[in-house]
Order: sequence, then C-alpha cells, then structure tokens
Amino acid sequence: MGEDRDEPLEGDIGPAAAPASRPGPPPDAAAESRRYEAEREERRRRTNAVAGRIAAVLAALFLVFLIYDSVTTAVAAHDKGDDWIYPPAVIAALCAIALVTLVARAVRRVK
Repeated sequence: MGEDRDEPLEGDIGPAAAPASRPGPPPDAAAESRRYEAEREERRRRTNAVAGRIAAVLAALFLVFLIYDSVTTAVAAHDKGDDWIYPPAVIAALCAIALVTLVARAVRRVK
C-alpha cells in the first residue's frame, strides 16, 4: 500500500527495470569492431598482393609465348623471302619491351 508502483522489484526484467540490467553491446564493442576491420583489411591486402603476383607471372608467361611465336614466324618468313620485319619482328620487339617493363616493375617492388 505504501509501495511505489514505478519502482522495479528485485530481479524485475520489465520495462521499468534499471538501465544496467538492459542488454546491450559491451562498452568496448567499438574497439573490437575497429580491430576486426583492421584484421580484415590486412587479409584483403595480402590476398590482393598474391593475386597481383599471380597476374604478373601469367602476363610474363604470355609475353614470353608471344615473343617466341613472333620470332619463330619472323625466322620462317625470312627464310621464305616474305616480309619478316613489320608484322612479326615488331610484335616481338614490343612484347620484349613490355616483358622488360614488367620484370623491372616486379624487381623494383621487391626492393
């Protein structure tokens, strides 16, 4: 009869319960979230680095194949007396320049 109806009872879980008993994120949730995002970003960078290396190796192999094929075609055309400088030799030279550029960038990145 002399009780206040708005005051929560001991162990009360209703809407009038004290704010401390309400569920919510722990106070260090923001720090945990930042740590998680930093780890995720680091994993993404490592994955991108590996993918970049694989792409560079595949590009280098493709350029080596194009150089080999163009040189072979140029030699065969030269033996037949056909034009051998413009299409095949120029393509081989351009691919060789691209390969040297790719290797130089890879070496510079390693250092």
